[in-house]
Amino acid sequence: MERAAAPQPGFCEHRSTGRNCPISKTPCLGECIYASILEDIQLGIIGVDRSRKEIFFQNKLACELFGKTIRPRDYEALSSLLFADVADGDAKSVARKIRFGTRFLGCTVYRISDAYFWIYVSDITDKERLAAVAEAVNTMNNLGYVTSGIRHELGNPINSIKTAAMVLRENVHAYSPDVVAEFLDRVLSDVARVEKLLRNLKSFTPYEAPEARDVEMRAFLDSFLSIVTTDFAERSIRLRTFVRPDAEWGHLDPRALQQVMINVLTNAIDAVRDRPRPEVVIGVARSGDRLLLTIRDNGCGIPDEFKHHLFKPFFTTKQHGTGLGLVIMKSMMAKMAGTIELDSREDAGTTVTLDLPAGRPPAARPAGAPAPARCEPT
Repeated sequence: MERAAAPQPGFCEHRSTGRNCPISKTPCLGECIYASILEDIQLGIIGVDRSRKEIFFQNKLACELFGKTIRPRDYEALSSLLFADVADGDAKSVARKIRFGTRFLGCTVYRISDAYFWIYVSDITDKERLAAVAEAVNTMNNLGYVTSGIRHELGNPINSIKTAAMVLRENVHAYSPDVVAEFLDRVLSDVARVEKLLRNLKSFTPYEAPEARDVEMRAFLDSFLSIVTTDFAERSIRLRTFVRPDAEWGHLDPRALQQVMINVLTNAIDAVRDRPRPEVVIGVARSGDRLLLTIRDNGCGIPDEFKHHLFKPFFTTKQHGTGLGLVIMKSMMAKMAGTIELDSREDAGTTVTLDLPAGRPPAARPAGAPAPARCEPT
C-alpha cells in the first residue's frame, strides 16, 4: 500500500501507519479525528513517543511558538528544551517555566506512560513582565520600609547612647560610682540592641544560597528537638511531633530549615506564654510532590488588622522585636523552592505551614545522585 503523503505540521504522524492512536488507544483510522479539534486551541500541544524518539503530534500554535529556531517535530531539539530531565519515576505531571530567547514559555509535561508524553506550552512572556514590574514595585516599597525601619531602629538606641554619654560627661565627677554604673549599663543595653539588629540584617542578605539535599525528616526532627526540648520543658510547654508514613523525605537545606523553625518556635513560645495548657505540635505530611511541615500552637493568635503587614520588614507587635523574622524566613524558604503561610485566629492559636519539595529515599534515587544530608545540631 502506498504510504500517505507526509503530514503537514499540526497533524498526527500516526495516520496510515497501522499503529494505535496515543489519544484514544484504538487502532489509527488514518485521518486523525482529534487533530482538527486540537489545531485551533489557543495552547501549544505536543505529543511525544519516547520509545520511538519522535513527535507524533504538534499543533499549529506549538509550531509557531518556536518559530524558525526549532523545526516542527524536531525530537532532539524539543526534547532538550522541554522534557529531557523528566524521569520515569517523576510525578504524572511536571510544570516549569522556560526561557526561550527573549520570551518565557510555560510548559507542563503529562506522562501518560513510560512511552507517551503530552506537553502543553503557552507564551507567558507578558505575564512574566507584569510580574516583574509588580515585583519591582514591591521591592521598592520594601526598600522604603527597610530604610525607614533601619533609621528608626538604629536611631533610637544611638540617640539614647548619645544622651547618656553627654550627661555622664558633664557629671562624671559629681555622680556616685553607682549612678555612673547605671548610665554605663544603659549604654551597654543600647549597644546590645544595635548588635542584635545588625545580626538580623546579616541574616537578611539575599545572596547566600542554601544547598538542598534529600533529608530524612524523622532524623532531622530528632536532631532539631535535641536543641529545643529543654527550653520547652523549662517553660512547661507540651511539644508533640508526628511524621506521616509517606512524608519521610524532604528536599531541603537542613541548616536553613532549622533556622526557620527556630524562628517559628520562638514566636510560638511567646504566643503560648500565660496560656492555661500551652502546647505546640510539629507535623510532617505530604501532598503530591510537596512536603508540608506544620507548626501549630494554641497561643494568643494574631489580630486580623495585623495580618496584612506580617511579612513587611520591621513590622512587629513585640516590644523588643526587630520585625525581620518573618521576612528572613520567607526569603530562606523561597531559596529552597518553598513557601511559608500563616493561619491564625485571635485567642485560638496559629498554624505555620512550611511547604517544601518532597525528597526521595535512597532506593528511588538515580545513580550518582547526592547522598542524603546528615542532620546534626548547629
